[in-house]
Amino acid sequence: MKHRKLIKISITLVILFTLCLFPSLYNQASAKSPVPKITKHSYKGISSLKYPQVSGINKKTASKINSTLKKAAEKSHKSYLQLKKAEKAVSKKELCKKTPKCSYSYNTLFQVKYNANGKLSLYYSDYAYTGGKSGKTHVTMYNFDLVTGKHYKIKDILKTSCTYKKVQKYAFAYLSTHKPYSDTVLKISDVTVNKNNQFSFYKGGIYLVYQEYGTQYDDGTPFIKIPKSVYQ
Repeated sequence: MKHRKLIKISITLVILFTLCLFPSLYNQASAKSPVPKITKHSYKGISSLKYPQVSGINKKTASKINSTLKKAAEKSHKSYLQLKKAEKAVSKKELCKKTPKCSYSYNTLFQVKYNANGKLSLYYSDYAYTGGKSGKTHVTMYNFDLVTGKHYKIKDILKTSCTYKKVQKYAFAYLSTHKPYSDTVLKISDVTVNKNNQFSFYKGGIYLVYQEYGTQYDDGTPFIKIPKSVYQ
């Protein structure tokens, strides 16, 4: 009888352990790939200054990510105030009394470029118009680990000088053979790949992101796909 009771107790313990274990494993697996909700906000109520915030993930992680994104908005706001100050000064000139081109503007916008497998990539752009045919756009990519809140830089992905060279060769091979880039990318030194490069995650690797201005590329903001196999 005692032997049967021991068997029954053992079976019960195994069942209870199993019931406790599988939900735990499921929760751990879920925690590895959280998918946040992205919401749009206006900095200090200024409608032209949009920035993102995340929610729906671990609060500490969300706070870390949101702090980084809000600092980006704060930086944009400083540039916005400087531009408004410059606009006020130039508006007093005689020429500006007759043309709308002296009306300056500053805008920010963002786009979600990747939000899967525990990684988030956000495109954040600052656009300033100070007269002329068009304004100037500066792009910053924000890449995060959705479990730890880590803010990735390209040096976290390309960890050796060898990997930078491999990526540079791959990017050159693409740019030098595809329009409109092939018109200006004639030698490998025309392609910059260093620790200052912007990038975005995608499922199979990363995109190198080049600025619309300040480079030889005039076709918007190029996103050059680099498979993991190139740098791993």
